Amino acid sequence: MRTKQDAFVDGCMTLTRQQLIDCEHALKDALAGFLSFSSYSLFFPRTDEDPQEAGARAQPEYRREDRELLLPLVLRGRLLGYFVARGVKLAAPKVGPTYIMALATAVLERMALERRVIIDPLTSLYNRDFFLSELTRSIEQVQDCLHTGTCSAKPLDMPTFSGTFGVIFVDLDRFRRVCERYGYLVGDDMVAEVGRLLDLVCPHHVSAARFGNDKFAILLPDAKPKACFQLAEVIREGIDKLSFVDDVTGDTIRFSASVGYANYPQALDGPQFRKSPAEQARVLLRRARRAVSTAKDLGRNRVFAYADILEKGGKVLEMLPMERMAVSLGGNVRARVGQRFLVSSPRSRQLATAAITEDEHLSGRYPTLYKGEAVLIEVQEEMAFAELLHAGDPAFPVSAGDRLRLVAEHESIFEPRTETDDMSRKEPATGLYAYRDFISRFETARQSESRFGLALVRLLDEPGEHPGTYQDFMDSMARSIREQGMEIFGENAMAGRYGLGGVIFHVPDVDGPGLRAAASALEKLASEHLDITVAIGGAVYPYLNFRRTDMLDNSRKALDHASLLPEPCVAVFDSVSMNLVADRLFTDGDIYGAVEEYKLALLADAGNLLARNSLGICYAQLGKLAEARQEFSAVLEIDPTDAMALYNLGWANHRLGRLDKAREAYELCLKQDSEHVFSMIRLGNLAERDKDLKQALRWYSGAQDLPGGERLVLRSMARVHRALGDHEQCRECLHLALNANHNDDQAMHMLAGLYLETGEDPQIAEVLARQSAALNPARDEYWETLVRALLEQGKDEEARKVRGRAAG
Repeated sequence: MRTKQDAFVDGCMTLTRQQLIDCEHALKDALAGFLSFSSYSLFFPRTDEDPQEAGARAQPEYRREDRELLLPLVLRGRLLGYFVARGVKLAAPKVGPTYIMALATAVLERMALERRVIIDPLTSLYNRDFFLSELTRSIEQVQDCLHTGTCSAKPLDMPTFSGTFGVIFVDLDRFRRVCERYGYLVGDDMVAEVGRLLDLVCPHHVSAARFGNDKFAILLPDAKPKACFQLAEVIREGIDKLSFVDDVTGDTIRFSASVGYANYPQALDGPQFRKSPAEQARVLLRRARRAVSTAKDLGRNRVFAYADILEKGGKVLEMLPMERMAVSLGGNVRARVGQRFLVSSPRSRQLATAAITEDEHLSGRYPTLYKGEAVLIEVQEEMAFAELLHAGDPAFPVSAGDRLRLVAEHESIFEPRTETDDMSRKEPATGLYAYRDFISRFETARQSESRFGLALVRLLDEPGEHPGTYQDFMDSMARSIREQGMEIFGENAMAGRYGLGGVIFHVPDVDGPGLRAAASALEKLASEHLDITVAIGGAVYPYLNFRRTDMLDNSRKALDHASLLPEPCVAVFDSVSMNLVADRLFTDGDIYGAVEEYKLALLADAGNLLARNSLGICYAQLGKLAEARQEFSAVLEIDPTDAMALYNLGWANHRLGRLDKAREAYELCLKQDSEHVFSMIRLGNLAERDKDLKQALRWYSGAQDLPGGERLVLRSMARVHRALGDHEQCRECLHLALNANHNDDQAMHMLAGLYLETGEDPQIAEVLARQSAALNPARDEYWETLVRALLEQGKDEEARKVRGRAAG
């Protein structure tokens, strides 16, 4: 058993054909520094001759009549292929080609050295630094894609990818223990074998890297959570099947891996999007690693998503006095004060077996044994503190290691506390009810009230130079807020603790305007007289079709809304709050859920143009173009100058085949916003459809000159140049498109077709067609291009199989 050697050590440093094709444009640019040519192509000889022997005999050939230079690409004595330069005029045609070939070899050596810098020598995967740069680049691409204009959801633009991607993080289980027992060379063998496995199972467009020791990271472009889970599970199963036989002891060594994944932009929150792409990349990686640690906590050898940690990945870390506990959920997994969790035994649903005889046994699973219900009372970044809200069997107490499952208030399986419970306890330092006691009293009071309000007050100040402890400062602030709040909300109001830095008020017999006015008065009083900065979010009942049990959750949503506002940070749950909720659902991929929230927002405020624009976008995403057009038209009836609605209306008409209406909407959009890149591109599409190629090129050139426009128009410009017969400009645009996004399947497919049309090497067309089909297997034309490339090479049987797959 040997570890995988560095592919670039000593005389083994080389480039594969695939790598040469991937960096074709960079090779062209480097050669253009000392060789002038008008067009070019790569060519790979079809021969079984040994590359070393072919390299020893390879000589450049200059064909003066055709002004064509056939330049062998030789690296470390191995012939890799040929660079065919056309339109070449050499001053010294006899000796010049030899010098140019030597310079080309130097270019190849530099490219191989650059590749060596980004490769991990043990696994031949990418290294950590390169992975981080690729991750940062992917975030920059998504940010370019998420052009929002005046619309809260993603507009109907034309990205070459879905605007999301995933990061998978892999950590071998108990790796240190294996190394300590069998030696670190055996550990290297394990790591190298995992590297080979990742290289085997990861598609070509996926970037896999060794992140350090026994840890690996995989970047999945254009991947939603389902795709991440599927690849993560393939990787986990593959590692679980690996085994080694130790040469010294003869032991068979098996090992497993815990795998976590996170998606961008779903895994990040509002303030984090203001960080630089490089910082966001590291936040996303921490999210994926947090999912790995949760997988290990739950028993190792499993896949876990960052998005699932809050719902089913929490556990009790430690039991504290007064029925309180420390839990593993913090603000970094979107835990919030007031969230409720059912507490269950870690043995729940685990396999239980009981032997009967030597040949028979019973097996089953432990039932889910819920010990109680807990509520978060203080949330920190990495952990939180919870209080037992309802207890199950006293003989079955909550203990460290118990699991947490998020539930909504109305999903509780425990009865509310009764009047016989001690609900009159107030904190001596603040005069507030403990959160648990407040909730118990509120659950009883709300049943008999026809209308009421809740207000959540969050302290935004830090202690600074305040004497005493942090707890003392927070207690004094909470006491001040309670005293002023009771004066403003009235003597019938009830106040409770809402985390260490917050207060919750129950206000009977109040409507929305009344609660907003009172909350604004409290915020002003806190700012001007108490010198305290607060955010206040509230909700009232009745409101639309929400239940009494929804009011606490609505108040939390309003508090999140208030936290995003400039001072005064006050919000009562309304149409805008629902917009924010819907935007989060849209970002998470739950378009149907977003539709319902946008509809509720419009039910609350028919003039909410953001909600109506976003609803139209959701309809369009679902293929309901007529409904989408109706929503955009409704926006324009209220505000005819809404540029985003004009563009989206044009796009909907475009998709419905109403081209004159589409052109009219795009032109009106440009009157409102003369630098609207997407409208220019769409007008270019329409001109191209009308065979007015010069006009199409003018629209595309105009868009190219605007910020962010170049990346979006490169494929369109390539298509026009191709139609005009300008193959070199077409090739240049496609290479630039692949430089901007090396997983652009449409650009790969067009470049493969160009190679076939110009009669150049079909092997390169085959490679490009395979990559495009792997990225988007649903496109039959990609498979047809691959069939053409195979037939050009005489690979009839393989072409038949590919055609059968495309038909299937």
